[in-house]
Amino acid sequence: MPGKISDKRLLELISQYRDADKICQAAGIKLNTLQNRVAKLTYLKKLDDPSQISGLYKPISKTVRLNKNSIIITRARIDNSNFKTGDEFEVTYDDRRIILTKVN
Repeated sequence: MPGKISDKRLLELISQYRDADKICQAAGIKLNTLQNRVAKLTYLKKLDDPSQISGLYKPISKTVRLNKNSIIITRARIDNSNFKTGDEFEVTYDDRRIILTKVN
C-alpha cells in the first residue's frame, strides 16, 4: 500500500535526508502526511527536533488578492497545483465567486 511506512523507517529517512521533499519522495508520502507523522513522533518523544527538517512547514498563502486591474495568485499557490506559469484561463463568474477554467 503506497504511503505506508513504519515509524522506524521514517525516522531513518529523516536522519538521512533532513529535507521534507526528499523524505516524502523516498517514503512515497505527501507533505501533509509527513507533517502529521512528524507531529506524532515528536509527541511520542521519538523525534527531538523537527525544526531540523527543512521545508517541513512551507508557508502557503491561501489568499488570492485583487487590485484595480488584476487578480493576484501567489507563486506558492500555483506551485502546489497542476498549473504552470503562462497557462491561459477562461474567466467566468457567478454571484459569489470568480471561476478560472484552464484553456487547453
